[in-house]
Amino acid sequence: MKRVMILTAEKTGTGHKSVANAIEKRLDKSKYEIKQIDCFKMMGKIGALLENSYIPITTRCPLLFYIPFLFTQIFPNIMHYSIYLKAKRKLKKEINDFKPDLIISVHSMFTKAISYFLKKKKLNIPFYINVIDLVKPPKVWFDKNADAIFVPTNEVKENYISKGIDENKLFVSGFPIRDDIERRTTPKIIEDKVNILLVNPSVNLKKNIRYVEEVSKLDNASVTVVCGRDERLYKTLIKKQENGNISKNVKIYSFVTNMNELLENAHIILAKAGPNMILEATKSATAIVITGHIKGQENNNYEYIVKNNFGFRCENPKKIYNKLNEFIISQTLNNCLENVLNSDCNNGAEFIANYIKRHIT
Repeated sequence: MKRVMILTAEKTGTGHKSVANAIEKRLDKSKYEIKQIDCFKMMGKIGALLENSYIPITTRCPLLFYIPFLFTQIFPNIMHYSIYLKAKRKLKKEINDFKPDLIISVHSMFTKAISYFLKKKKLNIPFYINVIDLVKPPKVWFDKNADAIFVPTNEVKENYISKGIDENKLFVSGFPIRDDIERRTTPKIIEDKVNILLVNPSVNLKKNIRYVEEVSKLDNASVTVVCGRDERLYKTLIKKQENGNISKNVKIYSFVTNMNELLENAHIILAKAGPNMILEATKSATAIVITGHIKGQENNNYEYIVKNNFGFRCENPKKIYNKLNEFIISQTLNNCLENVLNSDCNNGAEFIANYIKRHIT
């Protein structure tokens, strides 16, 4: 039985863990033993601090995230070497204990640090990277020493080739999306009201509240809000609803485990530009409105939606009512619901698993 080690993170949003799970599920358990490693835990106390502070910082003080992000863009090698120094002892133990035949990383911070470790220790273990940004990935994803690099779009592939990555190492795989979100073959039909799903649409609390307030005013819409792990947003919205400032008809949830069902019922989703949420929406044939992004990390992901006419971008909650109303009453929404059926970037888990099966036997 071959052993596959997947490097991921559990608390820096849901995307990395979801991608790791999707790849693992596609690998035959009778032929592969899979171990997922939360890489931040290998970095000791500082790793735990970085991981635990990710959501509070990006939702409450994004500037504190953006400044170190800029540093990693300017000096990516310094960041990777620092991670190597912090993680090398526990990484060595994990590798010695598990003895992987392959290591694949789905997190940008654990790329060059890992390939450098393998080279330093003279370990002949194939190292793959699964890039999960849709248009212009941050520089920390860039690693010429990886044996294979899976990217979600042709735009990323061309970007990497222009920067000197060997084309023979690059594979346009699409994005690994979990299996419980079914791919539709026919456009969604609007029978009565338009079902609108808001999934933590901004990193800013006040903007999130305003988005919900404005969207809930639409007469021709049924509105559902998912706050995820942002408990501040959930408690604030519930209080506003109790006080009558938000319609009682708006359904408000915190963290959910039935996102597949919510997406299946939605005609439009309002979300920030996280790649996982974007591709889950396209797989479920849902029109997408990009309403925010984590500065630096998700700057260009909206281009995938706009370029393919899957929806539009509106990061100003003051304008969302008019834009959505026009979107719904015109033919544009129906066009987007048809266009999104052609999305070809949400089958990455199958592609990556098949590649592993061919090369790790």
